Amino acid sequence: MSKCEIIVYFSVYLVYIIIGLYKIYELRDRILDASQFQFARGWQVFGGRRRDDSNDELENFTTFISTYWPYYLLHVLVGAGLRGKELRLQCYGSAGVCALALCLNLHWTSLVMCVALISSYYLVAQRHSKAIWLLSGFWILIINVIKNSQWWLDFVGYSEFVLLLVSLSWSLLRGCSYALTYKGDKSDKLAEYLGYALYFPTLTYGPFISYERYAARQHQDKPVNWLKFSSHLLRVVFWWLFMQCALHFFYIHYMALDVRAVAMMDSVFWQHAAGYFMGQFFFIYYVITYGLGISFAENDGIPAPSRPRCIGRIHFYSDMWRKFDEGFYEFLFKHIYSEMCGKRSSVRAKLGASAVTFGFVFLWHGCHTYVLMWSVLNFLCLTAEKCYKTLIATPAYKQWLTKYFSAKGAQRFNALLGTQLFIPAGFSNVYFISGKDVGDFLMRGAYMSGVGNYLALSFCSYCFFQCSELLLIKANKKTTKSD
Repeated sequence: MSKCEIIVYFSVYLVYIIIGLYKIYELRDRILDASQFQFARGWQVFGGRRRDDSNDELENFTTFISTYWPYYLLHVLVGAGLRGKELRLQCYGSAGVCALALCLNLHWTSLVMCVALISSYYLVAQRHSKAIWLLSGFWILIINVIKNSQWWLDFVGYSEFVLLLVSLSWSLLRGCSYALTYKGDKSDKLAEYLGYALYFPTLTYGPFISYERYAARQHQDKPVNWLKFSSHLLRVVFWWLFMQCALHFFYIHYMALDVRAVAMMDSVFWQHAAGYFMGQFFFIYYVITYGLGISFAENDGIPAPSRPRCIGRIHFYSDMWRKFDEGFYEFLFKHIYSEMCGKRSSVRAKLGASAVTFGFVFLWHGCHTYVLMWSVLNFLCLTAEKCYKTLIATPAYKQWLTKYFSAKGAQRFNALLGTQLFIPAGFSNVYFISGKDVGDFLMRGAYMSGVGNYLALSFCSYCFFQCSELLLIKANKKTTKSD
């Protein structure tokens, strides 16, 4: 592409997100006046301006850190003290810190649930039983029952209720990964499992680290690299501060909950920007939570998954799964999808494997309507993407492109087709982030607001697509040179 064309793509991208962000900023006072939600009083440095505290996940994470930060510190100190010792001792030390944190802060009923889930997978793994998925189905059912139990919520309180549900969900994946990967060839298997299942830095807020990754950890015999570890933690703190500052001026979390706030945007075209920034703030939240767990894991020599990739650099939805939550993707691909089909399997077998995979995604995230719609849209968008990539790889299609287009024209035409997959895939995330009402509203705005609106949306999305493609090509060239 010419430099002029590249400048046009990036200019459209930047102008759209800058104007869109400004329009969200303009709504802050209108939202305060119209909302019945009591926003929290903000920091004095911002004149006590109200802060958007409507995102329960972010608020719970902040509460969790304020309560459990001593155990993060204890984890580091115990790990530093046991460096150079046997891996078995390191595992017991790590598990001991986690057990102490849970025993001192959870109600005994919550502890019983955690112990029962973790021990059940260990017992099944030792017997090499084929009932692993049956056990997983049982625990998914229990977790979904608890999610809908008002009695349990009132009994243990909201903070512990959320902590229990999230910890059980991640522990289910870890137990399943251990049971499906464990070969029974290690003498200190109990220490290994406890160190993995009770690894405190990723117990509640992730990311998911497979047992295979944990078992491949390096024996730490050198002192802690405090400068590197501190720099990673400071990056997490920076993004948390950035998020908190932004929420004094951009009430995007509240907009994700109230469709009336989204409707305040002065046109349908700019409502699309609200959906984009819901995704970006969602991304920053996971940069914070996953970044914290990854920092500790890397310090302990565990080859952790990569940090989430910015959604502004993702134009194919398959990359959203691969690059946003790499650990969860590895679990789904290795233990579900690839167990049901291979590269040479029929299209029907691959579609069936994808359907089962997203069925698990739906059940694991919770049996709610918005999760179902998000899972179904994910399946449809990924299926359409596979069809698209199969089409553009066929000799007949390539021959047709060569006949009617130049090389640059062919790339633009393929990007135009890919954009039509990019649009619904992007809006599908809104269902997961915001729920059914906001998801339906933005989806209707995209496809039922006239030809002019859709052409404008397609043009901007096309520019986004090309920018992401160019950034991906540049990143691949850097990787190739380094190799």
